[in-house]
Amino acid sequence: MRSLRAAIVFLTRIPVGVGRQGPPPLSQAVPWFPMVGTIVGCLVGVVYLLASQALPAAVAAVVAIAFGIAITGAFHLDGLADSADAFAGGTTVERRFEILKDSRLGTYGTSALVLVLFLEVAALATLAPRTGLIALVTAHGIGRASAVGVMVLTRSTAKEGLGADYLADLSRIRGALGIAVVVGVAVLLNGSDGALLIAFALPASLLTWAWSYRSIGGVVGDSLGAIAQLSQTSVLVAATALNS
Repeated sequence: MRSLRAAIVFLTRIPVGVGRQGPPPLSQAVPWFPMVGTIVGCLVGVVYLLASQALPAAVAAVVAIAFGIAITGAFHLDGLADSADAFAGGTTVERRFEILKDSRLGTYGTSALVLVLFLEVAALATLAPRTGLIALVTAHGIGRASAVGVMVLTRSTAKEGLGADYLADLSRIRGALGIAVVVGVAVLLNGSDGALLIAFALPASLLTWAWSYRSIGGVVGDSLGAIAQLSQTSVLVAATALNS
């Protein structure tokens, strides 16, 4: 369970610690990312469920999404913003890598953040509290599973950084098992709609993956974060469509 604790510490601000032995290699924590996403989605969903008892749906949705940002440290949102700035704003591969390393936020990154957060709040606000809880558990789990799926199938472009750490000695079998567990949870919670929600995440994953390859020749930590975030948002939007 040391790898699970390491994954929680890496992806969230939950103070679970990793024990006296210290954290394992990051690649050993990667297969647990989908499960951590499911845990985060459950916490965010409970916040939405409780907030909906006292607040209008739109306000409860803002509170829940804000809680999700706080508990994850906006980790995947940061990857989305950096990727948008680099891939849309850079004219050469070298310049795109420079932008990825730049902590400043540009116009494309700001626009991506605003649009994604508006979409998530608007989508969540249309869902009944219990349905919203299930949708959030599914969305966060599938979002991280999408990123792990790309890691299982791809390579990193950078010799250093999170992308390289993710993929160093990553077990494809363990990664696939981590994905399978969360897919099973999604189907169990959503029934026949589970497969449709997963299917809605695929275009965002594949298009972002392709955009990353076209822009920098592969994937790095930021583009994986963008894949997770956009897949998560896509699932929430899909839940709105299926429950409208």
